[in-house]
Amino acid sequence: MIYANKTIKGRRAKNEDSCYIPKSDNSAQIVIVADGMGGHNAGDVASSIAVKEIVAYFDEIIKKHSVEIDIINAIGIANDKIYSLSKSIDSYRGMGTTVTMAVLNVNEAYIANVGDSRTYFFNGKYIKQVTKDHSFVQMLIDSGEITKDMAKNHPRRNIITRAIGTSSNEETDIFLCRWQKGDKLLLCSDGLSGAISESDMESILSKSISLKEMCDELVDVAYNNGSTDNITVVIVENSKKSIS
Repeated sequence: MIYANKTIKGRRAKNEDSCYIPKSDNSAQIVIVADGMGGHNAGDVASSIAVKEIVAYFDEIIKKHSVEIDIINAIGIANDKIYSLSKSIDSYRGMGTTVTMAVLNVNEAYIANVGDSRTYFFNGKYIKQVTKDHSFVQMLIDSGEITKDMAKNHPRRNIITRAIGTSSNEETDIFLCRWQKGDKLLLCSDGLSGAISESDMESILSKSISLKEMCDELVDVAYNNGSTDNITVVIVENSKKSIS
């Protein structure tokens, strides 16, 4: 696998996003983006704890379960840690974070999300959003009250309906994505997805440039399009042949 990432505070006072890509081939092959909840205390603490706890689980696991159960266990541990701290420390009260992550092998990517940070799949021809936002506007879209275009400017578009650490238990959505050599996954916070079109994502991911340059360009476009949030993106490319 080939990885790249970029995160900036953008027009915010501080960066409450966190992300992870493997440091070596010996590390667990997972990628993560977490967006600390804006308007709440210690969002940066919550997002960093989520990433740290999930990575630790996958790096230290001895007895493996199914990938789905391992994802649920890892996110559950992160949720417990954040929720406990938010109840015991006044300055952390109400903190929480979104998470989107992928556990990778050469044939499959197990993708999960809680909140509105997203994962997209790109096969060289088209891009597809894999995850589904847990947000107020997504509920309105699902009910037919508004369209996707209307959601972009809805006054309550930043309200999420699930987050890690805000309750004692939180449900995680998991998706199985089959991929092959050359396919890419793009994980991002809403500071990116809310300010760049899927057609622009496709255009940048199609270029003959490095993944790092793709991350740089995606972040620049989102920022120049007026993103008012922290902006974080992770790209991973499947660089190995699939097993037939």
